[in-house]
Amino acid sequence: MFLRGNARVVWAVVVVGLVSGSSFLSCGSSKGTPASGGDAGDATSSSSGSSSSGASSSGGSGSSSGASSSSGGSGSSSGVNIGDAGNPFGSDGGCVSLGNECTANGACCSGLCNKGACGFPACSSDGTACTAGSQCCGGTCTGGTCAALNSTCKTLGNTCAANGDCCSGLCSGGTCQPSSFCGQSGDACHSSTDCCVGSCTIPTGGSIGTCSKFSFGGNCSAADGQLCNSPAGDGGCGGDCCSRLCAPWGPTGVDICQPATGCHVEGDTCVTDDDCCGSQALIDAGIPTSGKPVACVSGICQQHMGCTPNGDVCKLQTTSCNANQDCCAGLGNANTACRPDNVGVPRCANGTCDDGGGACATSADCCNGNPCVPNAGGNPPFVCNGSACVACSGACTTSADCCPGTSCILPTGSTQGTCGPCGGGSSSGGTSSSGSGSSSGGTSSSGGSSSGSSSGGPDAGCALYGQVCTTSAQCCSGVPCTNGRCIEQIQ
Repeated sequence: MFLRGNARVVWAVVVVGLVSGSSFLSCGSSKGTPASGGDAGDATSSSSGSSSSGASSSGGSGSSSGASSSSGGSGSSSGVNIGDAGNPFGSDGGCVSLGNECTANGACCSGLCNKGACGFPACSSDGTACTAGSQCCGGTCTGGTCAALNSTCKTLGNTCAANGDCCSGLCSGGTCQPSSFCGQSGDACHSSTDCCVGSCTIPTGGSIGTCSKFSFGGNCSAADGQLCNSPAGDGGCGGDCCSRLCAPWGPTGVDICQPATGCHVEGDTCVTDDDCCGSQALIDAGIPTSGKPVACVSGICQQHMGCTPNGDVCKLQTTSCNANQDCCAGLGNANTACRPDNVGVPRCANGTCDDGGGACATSADCCNGNPCVPNAGGNPPFVCNGSACVACSGACTTSADCCPGTSCILPTGSTQGTCGPCGGGSSSGGTSSSGSGSSSGGTSSSGGSSSGSSSGGPDAGCALYGQVCTTSAQCCSGVPCTNGRCIEQIQ
C-alpha cells in the first residue's frame, strides 16, 4: 500500500520535529554503524494505563507561525498524559518528536524508540475499560471506556491488524504508529505543529484532537509529509503530492510527499509569502516570474497568475505530468526553461546555471545540482551553494540540501532551516514543532526515561532521499543512487 515492497527499516537523520540526544554521524559521512539491540522498543498496547513520568520535555512551547490554530477547542500545551510516557507529542521542545529518527528510548518525547523511529507509547485502545483519560490512546475516558478520536480509522497507539486500519497508514508491532515526520489527517495531535497540514482540531475542554484535512483548490491533494501513492504509469510525477515527489521516509520506509527543494510550489505549505515560488521577494531579486506575486494564505502557497514562475512545477517533454509548459524564464521546453531539480522534480529555471553565490529559486537554477539555500542577507532570498551538500550548521530548505548524517531542522512549511546536528547530536528532521529549536546533541531530554534497549535499524546513518551518495548501498529504503544522489529518477 504505502510501504515499499523492498523497503528496509532505516533510521537516518530526518526532516520534521525537534532535536534531542540520539547519536548521528558527523557531517559528510554517508554510512553509519547499526545501533545495538533488536526490536526491544516495539510498541505494545496495554490493557491498563498506569502512566509513568515518561519523557516529558523541557523547553518552551512553540507552535510554528503560520500554522492554523485548533478550532472550537483548547489549544493548551499542558495536561497531556497518555499511557506509559506522559506527553508523547513533541510540541513543547527538548526531545525528538513522533516518527523521527532515534537510537534510544530516552531521546523521544514519547519515551519509546520503536525500531529506530520515535513511536507512540503503550496505551489502552478505543473501547477498552479505563478509569482515567491518561490510560487511553485518545486521551479521554467516558463512562469507564476509552473514547475514540476518530470513528473511521484508528489513531496512534490503538491496536491494529493491518496498515489500512490506521490513520497513519502504519501498523507496527500490532499498534498504529507514526509513518512520517508529521501527523496525518484524522490522526491524533496535541497542537497544530504536530500535523502535516499545520492544523489540529481539538474539542472544547480537551487537550488532544485530530489533524485537519488538507484543503487546496489546485491540482494536488497532499501536503509535505502526508501519505502518497504514486501509481505505476504516472511517469514518476509524484501522484497527488503538491511537491510532485512521492518517496519513502527514511525512518519508516513509508511513501510520503517529500518537500521540494528551494522555494515551495503552489499548494505546498508555507509560513510566510517568502517561502513560495513567485513571491514578491523573488520578484525583487530578479528571478523570472509573471510579476504578479504569489502569497501564502492560511499556510498554503497559492496558485500563480500568468506564466509559471521559476521554482514552480513544469512539464518536461519526456513526461506526461499534469503541469504547464509556460515557464516565465522562456516559454516552451526548447529553451531549457523546465528541467529537473536535484531530487528529480521538474521546475521552471533560468536558461543558464549558477556556479555558486548567485540568486536562485531552486537547485534547478544551480550548476551540478548544487543546493539552492537561504541567503543570510535576505536579498536575494536564496542563493546557489558552492558545493554538492551543505555542512553542519549551514542553511537549508530541505534535508536533501544537507550532507548525509544530518537533516534540515526547520518549522513546518518554512524554507529557512539549518543542517544539523553537528558532531553526533540528534535531530528529528525537516520541520520543527518546537519552540526550542536547539540542535545541540548528545543529551537526552529532561525527564526522559533512557531505560530499554536501543532499537536502531540496520541502516542507521543512511543517506536520506535526495542526499548525495556514491553507491546505492548508502541510501535509505532501497532508493538507488542516481547521478550522485539518492533519488528515483522521473522518467
